[in-house]
Amino acid sequence: MAEPPPVSPARPAPVASGYGHVVTPEDRARWQRWHDALAQESYRRGMEAVEGGDRAAALFWLGRAARMARFDPNVIFSYGMALLSAGHWEEAAGRMGWIARRFIIRKAPIARAIALQRLGRESEAVSLFGQMLQSYAPSPEGRNWATFFCKRSGAPGWCACSNDGIVVGESEADVAVFLDGHCVAQDLSLPFVLPELWRVARQLEIRCADRLLYGAPVHLEALRRVQGFVTISRDRLEGWIWYPADPDFTPDVLISCGDVTISIRADQIEPAARIEKPLARPRRFDVPLASLPDATIEVTDRYGQPLTGSPIGPVARRLLDQTETGPVSRPVEERGMHLRERDARVSGSLADGSLATGFPATGNTAIRNTASGCLIVIPVYRDFEMTRRCIEAALAAAPSDTECLVIDDASPEPALAAYLDLCAGSGRITLIRHDVNRGFTASANAGLSRAGGRDTILLNSDALMPPGGIARLRGWLARAPDIGTATPFSNDATILSYPSVRRPNPTPDLPTARALDRVFESLPSSEPVFLPTGNGFCMAIRGACLTQVGLLDVGVFAQGYGEENDFCCRASALGWRHVAATDLYVVHAGSVSFGRTRSLLLARNLRMLNRLHPGYDALVAAFIEADPLAVPRRSAALVRMLSRRGAYEHCLIMVTHDSGGGVERVVRDRQKAAEAAGAQVLIVRPHEKGCRIEDCGGDTDNLVFSLPDEWDDLIVVLRRMQAARIEWHHLLGHAPCMRALAQSLGLEWDIVLHDYVWFCPRICLIGPHGRYCGEPDIAGCQSCIDTQGSLLDADMPVAELVARSHRELDAARIVIAGSEDLQRRMRRHFPGLPVSVEPFESDALPPVRRRPQQGQNRRRICIAGAIGREKGFEIVHELARDAAARDLPLEYYVAGYTIDDDLLMKTGRVLVTGEFREDEAVSLIGSLGCDFGLVPSIWPETWCFALSNLMHAGLQVVSFDIGAQSERLRKTGRGPVVPLGMPIPLLSHFLLHLSR
Repeated sequence: MAEPPPVSPARPAPVASGYGHVVTPEDRARWQRWHDALAQESYRRGMEAVEGGDRAAALFWLGRAARMARFDPNVIFSYGMALLSAGHWEEAAGRMGWIARRFIIRKAPIARAIALQRLGRESEAVSLFGQMLQSYAPSPEGRNWATFFCKRSGAPGWCACSNDGIVVGESEADVAVFLDGHCVAQDLSLPFVLPELWRVARQLEIRCADRLLYGAPVHLEALRRVQGFVTISRDRLEGWIWYPADPDFTPDVLISCGDVTISIRADQIEPAARIEKPLARPRRFDVPLASLPDATIEVTDRYGQPLTGSPIGPVARRLLDQTETGPVSRPVEERGMHLRERDARVSGSLADGSLATGFPATGNTAIRNTASGCLIVIPVYRDFEMTRRCIEAALAAAPSDTECLVIDDASPEPALAAYLDLCAGSGRITLIRHDVNRGFTASANAGLSRAGGRDTILLNSDALMPPGGIARLRGWLARAPDIGTATPFSNDATILSYPSVRRPNPTPDLPTARALDRVFESLPSSEPVFLPTGNGFCMAIRGACLTQVGLLDVGVFAQGYGEENDFCCRASALGWRHVAATDLYVVHAGSVSFGRTRSLLLARNLRMLNRLHPGYDALVAAFIEADPLAVPRRSAALVRMLSRRGAYEHCLIMVTHDSGGGVERVVRDRQKAAEAAGAQVLIVRPHEKGCRIEDCGGDTDNLVFSLPDEWDDLIVVLRRMQAARIEWHHLLGHAPCMRALAQSLGLEWDIVLHDYVWFCPRICLIGPHGRYCGEPDIAGCQSCIDTQGSLLDADMPVAELVARSHRELDAARIVIAGSEDLQRRMRRHFPGLPVSVEPFESDALPPVRRRPQQGQNRRRICIAGAIGREKGFEIVHELARDAAARDLPLEYYVAGYTIDDDLLMKTGRVLVTGEFREDEAVSLIGSLGCDFGLVPSIWPETWCFALSNLMHAGLQVVSFDIGAQSERLRKTGRGPVVPLGMPIPLLSHFLLHLSR
């Protein structure tokens, strides 16, 4: 067993949640920092084990880190490599597939191909490795595998290319070279240097006797795809650059500023870039600002591709230079001239010879549109299929007075360019095409400058306008003469996101998106909700507002992110207002053109935005806190919930807490069973304001009711659902009025018992000395509560609690216990109470799996779940200390987590895997190679899913002779029970004997 880790940061104090308890952002951040520190420490230990050649320790620690940092690509990749090294082919293939789908990283498809080959899936492996050669530069460690897979492909050799323009590989004879279908060289042997034409070609073919080599055709654009970022800090222009498909290549950077051009070889690794990508190798560059004239700075790679953050205009230079503090002025005249110069370059001559520019602020929002009709502006760059869908949807939604103007910002995709030409040739769109990539903002301005006084809709190429959407969006501009912009709801629109504004929403498919739009369209007309800013993914701009405010500021926000917010702030300063188009939902795929530098560009531009408009962040934060859009979001959720009712035979309401654990598993299992039986399931959970309804399969975020103020509204809504049954699982954290919910709905509770909250204010029968209390009389219980305090929100004497519980249990339609043990205890405290026993799971179990014994190895005991004090934390600690003190051949693996992982692991006899998903439990336990399971709970469990997981993993299990855990072991014969309070040394010997 590995040595214990250093002590982690102190565990934060618990935070109460539910009705009347506000969990602050600081609370969440404190817990996240603690959790992240644990994950980082596990990752460090895992990488140390890799370097030290300790395969078992590497698997354990990296697996723990991967479960704690489930979406961290660096952790997932390292764990996948450890799995590959250990021969865990199936899981290694899965982990590497996860990486390869999300990131451009050469080792991921190589590792996955190796794992697939070892699994016997050779055709998949050969295909995958060949695809890797087509899109990545060769690596020294990959060449032997290239030969290996090439032999199995039947090709006459293999090839790969790098950004040096060198083709390497093997072939049976001389080869011919084709660039974009044209033969440029013949009778060559590998390796060789490509002619300069390759820098602008899209596809490279290498043929031997007219047969393609394995790895051809090579996708040259994939090789040339650059990632980089540029900014200004402390009088220096600085940034980083690399080619993800060719991470070993040392790139050049070209800096152009006025009449000065500087070429830099970026040959130093930049560790501070913090790219969330495994094996990222960005190279840094920097030059003093003093070496550059006071003009726009453009930074490109060797192929002329601009880095993210370029160009940087003079105003942006002052905004980004940290030696200047406070707001930065931006004269309208200077901005207008800069925009005219920029757009004249990128747009070419326009038909009417005019360009919209910034005008001096007049504060007069009574300016009228100078033209009727509407212009849709769609800047495009890549992703042909998404862009095609966007344009087709916009055209289908466009009234007859609408022009669709598409700006092709030098797209690298031939299929996209051809499609745009076809649309323009047939008159369906107006097309502007840039000869070089100029960035989103310049492209948008090329379109906005054509507005000519018309209302304009700025539309991202990854946004899909629904039928009738353009008319509805423009309708909001007509609500009042001072409305300058209108933005609809979307899945990805920051403050206008639906259903959640606090976490990312999945992108709905088109039928779901259309259904959501119909929901918002059906909402009753309401007063406008005014916004601090619009969102440029789909923003309608009144023609007069655009005329007065001017174009987007390309000098500051060249490549997007913040440009529409700056526009809205400038408009607000002139008296224009911004509204939410609450009758419209537009699906937004999100971030098609920006890739992985999005967050860096966003952060940089947000800093500039706040210097241009001090207080912007605070304004948005105040809007989010007030959340005036909660009303239309809840209205939409209600419409969805009510409209779905007709598709189900009946409705089931389940009331529970929001604390997870075994209660949540029972709730989810019963939800699935009810849905299979034709029920629409509503889960009612506590909320800081009152309660929240989860419409399972519908909206789970926005059906929040403030209690007791909106009690009557809650009852009206739930009555309309015509529920046949209502289940009481847990009211912990709920408002007191929730106890009357069934009666107010004219129903009777189905009460599902999960613990002893009905007569024990400590919930789990643990007394003042940290042991099972023995269930004394009411006076004894009151003495315990007087000493320890109550865990229930309602602070009432135990006698009153028991009396109230008796009334509620007697009034229930049915009371359900998962075990006979719980049934007996409840009947003892509530004489005459009918309690039905319905086991929460089937105890049909797989055969016992025996671990092969190897010499004098220590015996492994597995403990599953979240181990707190009532779950036997002290028992585990004392067992580990005893094993260490007496050098017993015992060690303990906790499949889960505990209240103090460090304390246990410092004994040197415990390893804690970290939290797992429920669907991973059995496989995780099985992977630990344990001899026996232990349920150390010192309270009478009412079911015990930890026991279920241990048994389903094929282990025999020992528990104390108490509660459902001992009842189930006796019934299944899957292990012995021992007396509660058994001395630790004796228990150690018992476990050692069993594991043999």
